[in-house]
Amino acid sequence: MDTSQIFGTEKISRLLFRLAPPVMLAQLIQALYNIIDSLFVGRYSDSGLTALSIIYPLQLLMIALAVGTGVGINTVMAAKLGSGSKKEAEEYAGVGTPLAAALWFLFALFCWLVMPAYARMSTDSSKVITDVIMYGRIVCIFSFGLFLESVWTKILQAQGDMKTPMAAQIIGAAVNIVLDPLLIFGIFGLPEMGIAGAAVATVSGQITAALIVMKKGFRKPAAILEFPRRTAKIFRLGLPNILMQSAYTFYILGLNLILSTFSDQAVTALGLYYKWQTFFFIPLGAMQTCIVPIISFNYAARNIDRCKKTLMTAIGFGMGLMVLGTLCFNCIPAQMLRMFTKDEAVIAIGSVGFHFVGVSFLPMVTSLTFPVFFQAVGKSLKSSLLTIIRTVVLFVPLGFLFSRFGLNWFWLTFPVTEIITTFVGFLYYQQFLDSDYVRTPVALPLDGNDIFLKPSKPGVIITIAREHGSSGKQIGRLVAEELGIPFYYKEMVALAAHESGLDQEFISDIHKNAPDILRELYLNSGAVRIAIAAQAKIIRKIADNGSCVIVGRAADYVLRDYKNVVRIFIHAPKRYRIRCVMEMYGDSSAEARRNIRRSDKARSAYYRHISGRRWADRRHYNLMIDSSVGVQETTNLIVAYVSGNSEKTV
Repeated sequence: MDTSQIFGTEKISRLLFRLAPPVMLAQLIQALYNIIDSLFVGRYSDSGLTALSIIYPLQLLMIALAVGTGVGINTVMAAKLGSGSKKEAEEYAGVGTPLAAALWFLFALFCWLVMPAYARMSTDSSKVITDVIMYGRIVCIFSFGLFLESVWTKILQAQGDMKTPMAAQIIGAAVNIVLDPLLIFGIFGLPEMGIAGAAVATVSGQITAALIVMKKGFRKPAAILEFPRRTAKIFRLGLPNILMQSAYTFYILGLNLILSTFSDQAVTALGLYYKWQTFFFIPLGAMQTCIVPIISFNYAARNIDRCKKTLMTAIGFGMGLMVLGTLCFNCIPAQMLRMFTKDEAVIAIGSVGFHFVGVSFLPMVTSLTFPVFFQAVGKSLKSSLLTIIRTVVLFVPLGFLFSRFGLNWFWLTFPVTEIITTFVGFLYYQQFLDSDYVRTPVALPLDGNDIFLKPSKPGVIITIAREHGSSGKQIGRLVAEELGIPFYYKEMVALAAHESGLDQEFISDIHKNAPDILRELYLNSGAVRIAIAAQAKIIRKIADNGSCVIVGRAADYVLRDYKNVVRIFIHAPKRYRIRCVMEMYGDSSAEARRNIRRSDKARSAYYRHISGRRWADRRHYNLMIDSSVGVQETTNLIVAYVSGNSEKTV
């Protein structure tokens, strides 16, 4: 069953139930690790439990750096593999190990130096400060397993290997869980290490997971001269993920600092909430992960009703699942807290907090699902803004405001934050429904006779890249007519749409729709990757069919391994192009300037995304020609060049 059948027609509820279980299993293992780790530490000492809550934001920051870097590598590899550039994908994978090692070293050094100050900033208890420094330095300094495992896992996932990383996570978590009681309490003759034992168990699990994925995930480091360029590309793609994950770090740190003004027990109560939240949010997190490819594909196919139905189904399932969490947090909060601690102050504070937090679970479903929806439809800016509004704009300021009225009022921060974020998400969703792409009727595709390749014979293939307003498309058509060979522009888009099942207009406007902000994230979204891969496949199929002229779509790079290709770049002075755009589209001079700048910037970014090369770099073209000499004269020059060099290019 192909992608269009899986994501485009299968019943959504059945599809979600098929995709979600593997994701839920991996998240369940991580949740059990978080809960059991705290369970044993809480049995050993209350100060250790508080220390875990204080260290938690730093661990989130560490995970954000490690996983975000892995996401950058995964994204660029997936794009390269989708366009058939396996060698380049492997070269980016080769950057992964040295990059992970460098990030680990910098992070470990930073944490070693700041840990004492961080501990004193978070608590006045000397015992807790000692535990924070001991636990924090161990988990940060020996975090190389986490950094390496995150990168190697994403390399494997980019190649479609999901089983090895899942096995690594399960085994790593199991090692952690088994070692926790042995090292904390000193069982079977092992030394009693207390909270240091919990830290050693944590890093042992991470190192175990890294060793499991190392055999398949490790790649020979890339050439040292390529590191700067490839690292910059990785971070362009991974940085938004790092920043979004880091936002959670800083809001939890902010809430910890607010609660520390009341007592260490208040900080502990918040930490225990996050332990339980992880467990209850497994189904919701899995659902959010699984709806991304479904919504992404159907948005690109312009099946908007199916996008809306997927969103509503996910919210409905999420609400149903979170009712259980709401009931537990409101009916048995004390019992949940007693699983970790006997400290009556923590239980009293947490019982009040859990009631407020439980109420927030239902609006939290929508406040967390809307950003996922916008990510899936390529609206990365809206997705990021919702996350920033929730974690930066609302949580800490509201927490500080409500805390001025007392500790019990502080917990009102959670339901108010989720309700406001949901409201903003709903406004963004209404804007999405009113957008031209959603409201405009689906354009009719070319008829059946037009989606077949045109008859041709072996010979020269001409690719034309061009600046906006340089008449490159018109010149390409005239060149094809002069040489008596097929011309492909819109026809290529129709073939790619037929190949992928995506909407013809969506494919045609990929580079136009890419926003100036977070452009790389848009171009690497699931649906766009499918469209780019379909275009590359069609371009190669067109080239295999025989002589032709292909305009745009980075065809010169897609056909880089073909010998019979003449690569042409058409440019012209800005003043000439402004005049052409004004005549062709009826733009004013200001509008023409703006459209030329926007179009050239989009084409340049698209080409760089596809090829990793600079657009209009003369080293990659056989002929660069100024079309201001005239459309027909430019056509004649190209025909003469091709005719004179056709034997050399075949």
